[in-house]
Amino acid sequence: MRLSTAIKWGAAVLFVCTASSVSVAKAEVELVLPIEGDPVVDVKLARIGWYLFRDPNLSSNGKVSCESCHNLQTNGAQNTAVAAGVKGAGTRNAITVFNASLNYRLLWDGSSNTLVSQMDGPIHDPLEMDSNWPKIESYVQNNEQYQALFKRAGNLPISIDNIKASIVEFVKGLETPGAPFDAYLLGYTHVLNEKAKRGWKTFQKAGCVQCHQGKNVGGAMIQRFAYFEHKPVQKDTGRHLLTTEGDEGYYFRVASLRNVALTGPYFHNGQVTTLAEAIQIMAQTQLGITMSDSNIEDIEAFLTSLSAPRPVILEVLENE
Repeated sequence: MRLSTAIKWGAAVLFVCTASSVSVAKAEVELVLPIEGDPVVDVKLARIGWYLFRDPNLSSNGKVSCESCHNLQTNGAQNTAVAAGVKGAGTRNAITVFNASLNYRLLWDGSSNTLVSQMDGPIHDPLEMDSNWPKIESYVQNNEQYQALFKRAGNLPISIDNIKASIVEFVKGLETPGAPFDAYLLGYTHVLNEKAKRGWKTFQKAGCVQCHQGKNVGGAMIQRFAYFEHKPVQKDTGRHLLTTEGDEGYYFRVASLRNVALTGPYFHNGQVTTLAEAIQIMAQTQLGITMSDSNIEDIEAFLTSLSAPRPVILEVLENE
């Protein structure tokens, strides 16, 4: 089933686009791609995943669900510096679950490449949900509501694989098409104001796009934090905690910038509260430059144009 989105770019967009505006936009679409339309998902399977995603009984203390750290009502993340699990505050900022299916690298250390394997992280982590799949399988098998949901999905057997598959199907539906910048990339160049257009050009010229690229404007590679400044004094050294190899120190997954204006605080430790400060830090540490206030304002305007309405699948499921 393809979910239908009411694109909020305005009906006039269909009439003011000219051949020249389309060619200008397409000439710039090399490293960043638009999200075109809503994802195709199995709604019956995704419905099960939606219930599981919000169910705190999947955690060891029955109080922490996936949604505890990935708020589906707002930005798919958590507006606190670090996520809170069954044992209180964790060590890293919660990454938005919106558009997660568009990422090639998952988790802050980029240690997972699939949504299926990524789930093992929070489920098993003693600081997050502190649980295991056999325990979850037993709980779901003995729950009448889930029995009915799996039956509704075609008498699907309740197994660990199908539990995971339903959550993955739900997450696949959490794409957010409809951002003004998507319209711009599709040729409707008038939807961005001049400040946002300047910001997009500066974003490319400065080199930000070399890491923040693809359909999710990031989420596809691992890079070292602080190329041009001393490494921060902190316990979290990224992938180094997994590999223990010296040259892996301070390598983290490049974050997606979709909806970034809505998902602060920023960075893996959530220590930066404003987008403007985050832009300057990235310019200084990753590009070796200090940006002017006007350039920061322009880039912030561009990044704000990556904000989109909540995923349509949520409205579908919430209004059944």
